[in-house]
Amino acid sequence: MKAKELALSLLFLILAGSCAHTSTDKDRASARIRYDIAMQYFSQNDLRATLRELLATVELDPELPQAQHALGLVYFSMGRYDEALAHYNRAVELKPNFSEALNNRGIVYIELGRYDEAIASFKLALSDILYAEPHTAEANMGWAYFKKQDIDQALKHLRNAVATNPKFCLGYSWLAQVELARGEGGQAVAYCRRFEKQCLDDENVRAKVPPGFVQEMKYYLGRAYQATGDVIGARDAFTACAKSGLDNDLGTRCDRSLTELQ
Repeated sequence: MKAKELALSLLFLILAGSCAHTSTDKDRASARIRYDIAMQYFSQNDLRATLRELLATVELDPELPQAQHALGLVYFSMGRYDEALAHYNRAVELKPNFSEALNNRGIVYIELGRYDEAIASFKLALSDILYAEPHTAEANMGWAYFKKQDIDQALKHLRNAVATNPKFCLGYSWLAQVELARGEGGQAVAYCRRFEKQCLDDENVRAKVPPGFVQEMKYYLGRAYQATGDVIGARDAFTACAKSGLDNDLGTRCDRSLTELQ
């Protein structure tokens, strides 16, 4: 190697080494503080402030898996799926049994249409027997199977999810949609009614269910009754949907469905 080339190579190595950040105990302690502040902002839905604090966190400690995962959450909330995926992957690299990150990574894969990769990620999350919310990963896996048009596997995993946690409201919505897609209106009605029993009749759960989600379930109930030929049931459900007090496209769709029943 010529002297000039050798000098440039050595300079590159020096510069590369100077760019690497080695976190000290003080850095890691400061990173934890910034991370906690970021999570407070995130609970207030202030994504910009959350992102600012998280970027400061990983600058201090790039190997904090919780911060990498939180960055994934923020970027996903912003619709920046590629960046979210990169941070979820980094979180899993740092903590291979990070089931929450594995589950959320699978959700990104669904959004990107990469269903097989999503299913694989959910399976890894479920392999952790200490995972506190296995029903969420199982339901997400069921939804991924539905997206790839494997109805049998979709129903299997979605049913497992609501059996594990009967108060998992989203599971009933997905089950109703799958049953409607395969023309089983009666089964869709049953899942909508189970949603009402498990989620709306329980005051503690109902308080956490967004009004828009309740309206959406009324829409699916109307469609389900319509599929069974029960015009009265369909009319009642679509009316409740249309008169939910929410000014949105779904209310308009329910009004249209009511007109079609005439």
